[in-house]
Amino acid sequence: MAMDTTIQPSLVEQILNEMFKTLEGRGEFDSHTIQKLKALAASDNLGKAKKVEEAIKSTPEGTS
Repeated sequence: MAMDTTIQPSLVEQILNEMFKTLEGRGEFDSHTIQKLKALAASDNLGKAKKVEEAIKSTPEGTS
């Protein structure tokens, strides 16, 4: 009998996935900003307010 080796995302990953899906659906942030927020989440920096603020305030061209 074959074993199912599918790895389920952790609760934190599920929450982040839903959060990003919601942000993308609402259209409040451009795709560049959402990608920067996803990168912060991947590097465990999403909890750092200053980094999140920088990601949200900057534009794709790198200006505020």
